[in-house]
Amino acid sequence: MAVNENRKTEVTENNEVVDERYLDFYISDFWRGFVKFWWVGVVFAILFGGTMFYINYSNYTPKYTASATFTVHTQNATLSGDGGVSAYSFYYDRGTADQLASVFPYILQSEILQKQVCEELGVDKMPASVSASSVPETNMITLTTTGSDPQLTYDTLVCVTENYSSVSEYIVGQTKLVMISPPVVPTEPTNLLDWRSDTLTGVFFGLLIGVVWIISYGMLRRTVRTKDDIRRELNQKCIGVLPHVFFKKYRSKVDLSILLTNPLIGNAFLEALRLLRDSVHNRLEPEDKVVMVTSTAPGEGKSVTALNLSAMFAKNNDRILIIDADLRNSGISRLLKEKTTEVKKEIQNENGENIYSISRVESLKLDLLSFNTSANRLHKLMRTSTFKKIIDVLRKDYDMIFIDTPPCGMLSDAGIIAGAADAAIYVIKQDTVMDVSIREGLDSLVSTDIKLLGCVLNGTVGGIGGYGSNYGYGYGYGRYKKYYKYGKYYGKYGYGYGYGNNRRRHKRKEVQK
Repeated sequence: MAVNENRKTEVTENNEVVDERYLDFYISDFWRGFVKFWWVGVVFAILFGGTMFYINYSNYTPKYTASATFTVHTQNATLSGDGGVSAYSFYYDRGTADQLASVFPYILQSEILQKQVCEELGVDKMPASVSASSVPETNMITLTTTGSDPQLTYDTLVCVTENYSSVSEYIVGQTKLVMISPPVVPTEPTNLLDWRSDTLTGVFFGLLIGVVWIISYGMLRRTVRTKDDIRRELNQKCIGVLPHVFFKKYRSKVDLSILLTNPLIGNAFLEALRLLRDSVHNRLEPEDKVVMVTSTAPGEGKSVTALNLSAMFAKNNDRILIIDADLRNSGISRLLKEKTTEVKKEIQNENGENIYSISRVESLKLDLLSFNTSANRLHKLMRTSTFKKIIDVLRKDYDMIFIDTPPCGMLSDAGIIAGAADAAIYVIKQDTVMDVSIREGLDSLVSTDIKLLGCVLNGTVGGIGGYGSNYGYGYGYGRYKKYYKYGKYYGKYGYGYGYGNNRRRHKRKEVQK
């Protein structure tokens, strides 16, 4: 096994390198499965436990037992002088008792005995089961009756005792039963309701189903966690790793925006942005000026990545423009809601309607283009020809143009914008979206023939829910975990897909995987 400071690997028999860090991934998946599906085990435990209790309770029938013990004497038994039984007679009677106990089932099956008992009790069939056993090393025999009615159980035993000898004489000869322990009417059932064991068994199997469910979720869950996953599972290059940013709790209100101008985000995030900027710059051709930033689903940090990456390029005194093209759910407007912007110009159409406006974000040293998203404008803007004309006009005024697009895994807007852009960056939030959905989003983007610079692994974290410093930095986008709703625009503009339906479909795929 080869080991270095940062990672441990193991070479298998097939010369495949196994990264021991994946053990952390499985532990994390099982923990996520427990947090997400702990209620499954509880529900099944309650369901199975309740079912077992109901079956046990509804099928419970009390059983009462009556018994009597007799000594067996044969017809030729002789008494000793002091009133006892001779030794020969005792051993003979003991053998007779053993014989009676062994042949008793056959005697009981005889129609003669059953008919006599039923006639005396006035019933159609035997109301209780009867058994016999001999006491070892004695000439005693015990008769036992078991039934659901205590009085009938007792009466059956009395009737059998009275008629037993007359039936058995055909098998073992004449015998006499001398009672030494008379029967009594039973008052308590011998089979108490044992609901605890059956209920606990049902609870156990219910919890077991929950455990199997969680383990299956952990084993079948397939998300992108590392740079190697991007290369191996998606066949793409990872051009940057952005960390998760945690904000401490402050008593007074502080700036919680995930922007490089915020001193609270830390140096790790700034260093990751610098590396991403250099990687993007090195992969761009001289004629590549328009770069779109997209993702598979909302909440993966594409808007944060696009805005901070453009601001990092603007630090070189370049003329940088960022276009907020996520018209249905603007992430940039949320990031800049507390930042002052100065409107530089507004572009109107022939009818005097405002198409878009360009504002100056002085704190980031870049320009922001925002579209008019009124209902009668949106469907006209989202046309390849219209968007391309706008971009062609802006190319001569800026050194670099970044476009924040809607998720390409949800809407067709990203494909339309790709027709006007030169290159694309694909943002993937670590361990969030299923890899099958990411591949579908990449396929839809690559089908437009746009140059894909690579993928950005975003929101890398540490601890049980994450994967430590070997997978990025210990920071990320804590405020942007939720998927934002696109469903309210579905059907309103007559194209694309509503996020509400796709969100449910995405979750179904995740469970199936």
